[in-house]
Amino acid sequence: NDTSFLSYDDSKNLLMMFFQYYTVETTTGTLEVHETYEDPTFIESPFRVNLIDSFGRLMKLLVHLEGICNNEAALAVDFEGVKLCRHGALCLVQMTCSDDPQLVYVLDVHVLGKRAFTMQTPQGTSMKALLEEQNIRKVWFDPRNDVDALYHQFGITPRGIFDLQLAEVANRRNRGLNVHFVQGLYKCLTQCPALQSEQKVFAERINTLGKSLFEPQNGGNYEIFRHRPLNPVILVYAAHDSRYMLVLYEQYVQSIGQRWVSRVLRAGDQRGRWCFSRDFVIPSPEAPDF
Repeated sequence: NDTSFLSYDDSKNLLMMFFQYYTVETTTGTLEVHETYEDPTFIESPFRVNLIDSFGRLMKLLVHLEGICNNEAALAVDFEGVKLCRHGALCLVQMTCSDDPQLVYVLDVHVLGKRAFTMQTPQGTSMKALLEEQNIRKVWFDPRNDVDALYHQFGITPRGIFDLQLAEVANRRNRGLNVHFVQGLYKCLTQCPALQSEQKVFAERINTLGKSLFEPQNGGNYEIFRHRPLNPVILVYAAHDSRYMLVLYEQYVQSIGQRWVSRVLRAGDQRGRWCFSRDFVIPSPEAPDF
């Protein structure tokens, strides 16, 4: 019964105020909390979440990223907010790094504010610098609304974008198909051969449950992204999008070949310039030529 899945009750609400480390059990749909990252059940979990909602935690993350980010690293990034664009508040950043693809970092921008992007290590590493660095590959799924929010709210111009939505289009075109429209992330996940059936079932459940909390047409309210303590369902919904993006990335890169990868990167950076339009433009579902 989906109503009891990751149910939002007072006990979980209280836990969200004090804990940083979480694991998601996709077979049962449960969210577990951990006092430390050294907890063996945390270490062994295939779906771990690290909530970054203090500047101390953010500095530790930035120092870690500084050590792993080079030309070989890939960062999967995703964003959530209130009708996210230049006019809608950006509330969460979800990120998975190729050095540990089973761990999702969730940065609480609603709590940290603009310093979530501008805070620097002694060597000058910040989230803004990482997002703008052309040589660090950012794996995105349709960045258009996200970059619109990043540019107009935080002055960030992302570069080095590999757009999974365009890679999926390339994957179909590489097989000789005529492709007129893009697909959503959920559909891409359900078609991914690297995901087990239980993971695909979980993807459907968390997708439905999350949207029921924030989509007005499903009885939700986008303002839930601003509610603190963070609703545990929203935490898992946000983390889930990022958790499997690197899985899709590896699948598409192997499938489409280097020629298409280069074309996807060029087209991704074109989408990254979406924010430069004078007025906000609603992204089209039509598959572009690239």
